[in-house]
Amino acid sequence: MANIRVVSSLNDVATELQNLQITDIAQANDVQFQLDEETPLQDAAEMKMKIRPGKHEFILVNPELLECKYRAKVELETSFNSMLDASMEQIDQELQPIEEGITALRVLVRYNDHQIPQNGPPLDQRNRGVQYVIYPCPPFPFEPRFEHGTHHQRVPYQNAYTTQQERDAAAARDRCAQRAVWEAKLRILEARQSILKELKTAMLSKMRSEFKMMMEQRSNLGTGYAEYAFPSLA
Repeated sequence: MANIRVVSSLNDVATELQNLQITDIAQANDVQFQLDEETPLQDAAEMKMKIRPGKHEFILVNPELLECKYRAKVELETSFNSMLDASMEQIDQELQPIEEGITALRVLVRYNDHQIPQNGPPLDQRNRGVQYVIYPCPPFPFEPRFEHGTHHQRVPYQNAYTTQQERDAAAARDRCAQRAVWEAKLRILEARQSILKELKTAMLSKMRSEFKMMMEQRSNLGTGYAEYAFPSLA
């Protein structure tokens, strides 16, 4: 019976042939090869390219293992690429409305004062309402009332701004506030955009690196029949 040598790659095969001083196909009966169960999928795929059905060459005693390894590599690659594409699409879908919002906000923050719509109550009602006071040293001296009670208990009301200058100042504050809100929203959306773009780059790099390592390291992947599809991201 021929020697059986366990190998994990074509380099292993070449090394064993050299060690046995086998230099000719006529010596094929002097050795047989057995694929290691932990052969990396990448090495198994490379060996698959050099192995065919035959009668007079070096026999591989466990071809089923090679087929399982090769199938594992092909199916994992297909499923991984589908999952990676879906991951990138999810990020792109989230990025689209954010980028549209950024475009719109960049226009708004450049609005002139006359382009900013008026918000809040009418200017002739601004600052009108119940009088507020500061109590620097609580507790409050009495329980305030609005409609009923003695003269000293009732909280008075204050009038709206009485001059055009005051109303104009209120309108200017409104415009300033609106522009500040647009700028704040723009900063948040730009931060979110940056995070997602960095995530997309990091995800591509990390996942591809991890998959490459998975293909090249020794493992039980492909040792037998298994289900290799990655879960759906939906």
